[in-house]
Amino acid sequence: MRDFQDRNTRLKAIRMIVGSQQLESQDELLVELDKAGFPCGQATLSRDLKKLRISKVRLRNGRSVYSMSKEGMFSPAPSHEEVNREKWAVQFSGNLLVIHTPPGHASMVAYTLDNAHSALLLGTVAGDDTILVVLAENATRDEVIAALREYLPALRSKLSY
Repeated sequence: MRDFQDRNTRLKAIRMIVGSQQLESQDELLVELDKAGFPCGQATLSRDLKKLRISKVRLRNGRSVYSMSKEGMFSPAPSHEEVNREKWAVQFSGNLLVIHTPPGHASMVAYTLDNAHSALLLGTVAGDDTILVVLAENATRDEVIAALREYLPALRSKLSY
C-alpha cells in the first residue's frame, strides 16, 4: 500500500513541476523530482510520464518542453517549417543533392528519405539543417524531383532546378 501512495504523491509532484517549469529533458525533470524529495530512475519517470499523458511539445521559439495535456489535446504551436518556409532549399550538383531545412529538421527529413527505400536515393548524411543526399548514377533530376514530391510534400514548392 505504501508504494501505491508514494507513486500517487510522486505523480502529483511531476504534475506540479511540469506545470510550473519548462523542462527540456528527463534529466532536468529527474533533478527537480530529487529536489522535491522524490528520487527515481529514468525508467520509472518514463512510465509516470506515459501514465500522466505528459509529452514534449514544441514552443513557438523552437524549444521542445514537457507539457501536460488539456482534455487530451495539446495546443499546437506552428513548426519551424510553417513559420519560415524560406529556410527550405534544394540544390543539385552531379549525383549529389543538398537539402536545406529549418534548424532541427534535417535528421527527420533524412530519416524519411532513407526509409523510402528508393533506388534513386542511395543514402543521406544529415546535420542540423542540411542534408546531403547521394543519388544513383542513372537518376535524372526529373525522377528525383518526382520522388521528393512524393516523400516530402513540404518541399513541393521548392522543387525546381
